[in-house]
Amino acid sequence: MLRFITPLILLLFISFISYAEEKIVYVDIQKVVTSSKAGISAQAELESQAKKFKEEIEKKQKAGESQTQIQAFAEEKQKELLKKRQEIAEKFMKTLQKAITEYSKSKGYKLVLDKNSLLYGKPELDVTDDFLKFFDEKYSVIK
Repeated sequence: MLRFITPLILLLFISFISYAEEKIVYVDIQKVVTSSKAGISAQAELESQAKKFKEEIEKKQKAGESQTQIQAFAEEKQKELLKKRQEIAEKFMKTLQKAITEYSKSKGYKLVLDKNSLLYGKPELDVTDDFLKFFDEKYSVIK
């Protein structure tokens, strides 16, 4: 009986060691969005668009247009801004996904998780700063 248990324990031990060697890391996606060159550029574009819309609304107020016309115009511009924000977010996330795939393959990572989805992760598994450098080098602006 001992002859069967010993190989089984050895097999489990070897399986555990090979599992432990799998490279699993995590990235703080929120930090990448707010700190990357592409993220900052996207945010600046949205802020510029919002400022432009605000100026257009102020011009209409100074021109003496009715409150209902101004309100309708403001709602239209708000919808445009929301649509633009969604478009930029979609492009950014697609590019981010592509970059994570490229980065993972180049580093040999088997699994990359979002930090915000974790309950706990060892700090040495956090590759956010390294990924941020990679992302900024390859994708300074989202097209």
